Amino acid sequence: MAMSAAVTPDGTSGQLVDSGAFVLYAGGEEVGTEEFTIRRQGTGEAQVTAATGTLRLHDGRIVKTTLRLVGTSMVLDKYEVSVSGSDTLEVRVVRDGNRLRTRTVAPWGEQAREYPARASTVVFDDGVAHQHFLLGALAEAYGAEARIHAVAPLVEMEEPPVQPDVGQETIEVAGERVETTRIRLSSDGGARTAWFDGSGRLVRVTATRQDFRAERLR
Repeated sequence: MAMSAAVTPDGTSGQLVDSGAFVLYAGGEEVGTEEFTIRRQGTGEAQVTAATGTLRLHDGRIVKTTLRLVGTSMVLDKYEVSVSGSDTLEVRVVRDGNRLRTRTVAPWGEQAREYPARASTVVFDDGVAHQHFLLGALAEAYGAEARIHAVAPLVEMEEPPVQPDVGQETIEVAGERVETTRIRLSSDGGARTAWFDGSGRLVRVTATRQDFRAERLR
């Protein structure tokens, strides 16, 4: 994958890890598109990874996300998401030791909430595809010891820490058969699965909640 100089959301130079777009489906119907960029700066424990995304949904909503991760194991540091259009909502998540502190601002007022924070805690907000690149990164970082703990701040949900199931699968991507690595998380709340091609690009995501599916466009 080509690496090029870029600027991260905090104004610093960085390396482009991946960028592209997904088409989004829910219940078998196309519901919108998602564009994303992932950039990285620094090395070792000083490394910072920033993932940003913009979802344009057919119901008129625009969802913008910014995720900041630190270190080679990409520990969740900060997360912000805003929803505009037919609904308006803002959520900010900040790591404070072993807790994630969230503040939600909506037309009806403000609300604070906390989640436990582990080294393998990730954000997988409902309907957002690109954040699942972390499944590949954490499975590689922790190997068989991985226990991934997911939170979805937009819908105020938390999944228990679970071990990912990793396998190989051939799927169709943009009309071509592609050998992929499939990584699945399953819990009582449902399952989510991500597929990565041979270069490590995230090419497909599914989640049983909302019958969600995302297919890579570019």
